[in-house]
Amino acid sequence: MTVLLRTQDHAPGERRAFWQDVVCDSFVPVHVEPLVEPLQDEPFRGEITADRLGAVQIARVSAAPSRVDRTPRLISRSDAEYLLVGMVQRGSAVVLQDGRETILGPGDIACYDTTRPYTLVCREAFSMLEFMLPHRLAHLDSSRTGEVTATRFSATEGVGALVAPFLTRLAGHPHDYADSAESLSRTTGDLLATMFAERRRPCPESDLQAVRRTTLLRVRAYIDQHLADPDLSPGQIAKAHHVSLRYLQKLFAEEQTTITAWIRQRRLDGCRRDLTGPYATDRTVASIAARWGFMDPANFSRLFKTTHGLSPSDYRAAHGDGH
Repeated sequence: MTVLLRTQDHAPGERRAFWQDVVCDSFVPVHVEPLVEPLQDEPFRGEITADRLGAVQIARVSAAPSRVDRTPRLISRSDAEYLLVGMVQRGSAVVLQDGRETILGPGDIACYDTTRPYTLVCREAFSMLEFMLPHRLAHLDSSRTGEVTATRFSATEGVGALVAPFLTRLAGHPHDYADSAESLSRTTGDLLATMFAERRRPCPESDLQAVRRTTLLRVRAYIDQHLADPDLSPGQIAKAHHVSLRYLQKLFAEEQTTITAWIRQRRLDGCRRDLTGPYATDRTVASIAARWGFMDPANFSRLFKTTHGLSPSDYRAAHGDGH
């Protein structure tokens, strides 16, 4: 459920205290200090829209220039152990933690660990996406997060170029993915772990794991791009990624699934969204199935009913945009 909290809904004299409480309640205890004394007729403004997707808390934050400090004293009052990942949408930000300082512009990403002091400074009106997740989800613990905190990751280079649009889409439309919340929260952690691996100190075991994760993520992205191809097969995918079919099957086995089952589920997810979306109300069930690579309508109907308990037509009638 989306929660919207705005200073504009409170009297000017109450806004600073309200914003302090809102930020602490949305994340972890911190000290918030406005950096610009507001004019009498233009009091402090701030807004947070919060959602949750599985184990990941998502917030869209817009506010006037501010400084946020997570101090040792505040840490001692709260045993919250999370990783915060911030992505600037508008304005700029400076992140300080673990003896490092980094400057972020629009599209840049940085993380900070709630178990240690950090400072976030925005000297102009800003908008940021904030993702709060347990360390384990990003395959890190607090003893190793110091290798990547207060480090800039660009949205146009390396794995950051894959992570940034994914996070932006996730934050903009979290309710579209409610049925896949747990798996998508794991995917979020996997993507972040792969991005962080670019900067972490070399470790043979973690390097091997990073290679596997990166390959798996690339394969998943390739599958999503080719779902409409009825000839999409494990062999074709292995060839496109220059790996053996056995290696590819092992990657998916480590995720407790098979590559064939993954393709089938992604296709079924696409069909389900189309069946209930307003943009596909004038399309037949067969055309929707074909759009996602199901060329046999009867087989598609059987698979869909087995997965969702209803035929495609009945599911559309029960869950369509008008219901």
